[in-house]
Amino acid sequence: MPSFKNLKELEKYINEQAKKALQNGKYVKNTVIETGKKHVDKEVYIYQPKQYERTGLLRESWDVENTDDGIAVFNTRTDGEKYIPETIEYGINYDYTGYGYAYEKPRPFIAETRRELKDSNILKEAMKKDLK
Repeated sequence: MPSFKNLKELEKYINEQAKKALQNGKYVKNTVIETGKKHVDKEVYIYQPKQYERTGLLRESWDVENTDDGIAVFNTRTDGEKYIPETIEYGINYDYTGYGYAYEKPRPFIAETRRELKDSNILKEAMKKDLK
């Protein structure tokens, strides 16, 4: 284990190790994605019929990128040039009407995912696993 001359060096080392754990580990990434999928099911797929040709595309469209701070997890679902998560999250730019559901209503699956991750210990537990 390296030695440190002061707390600032120790803090830098710990932050570097945490960043490596986030970028190379699987538990935090999987926890965020699985929580996001759960909120797609809970917040978005609430209409009838529950099954049609695009069902599941939003739920399964997740990606992770390394950032300067660690990682960014985001939904990648598009329809042509249209970024679907933005439309669903905020209820703007809907193209479909007349299906018996108010599509223009925001269905904030991203905000709810963030809220759950913030208000629980599941990320902390996942990070512990990635650090090991």
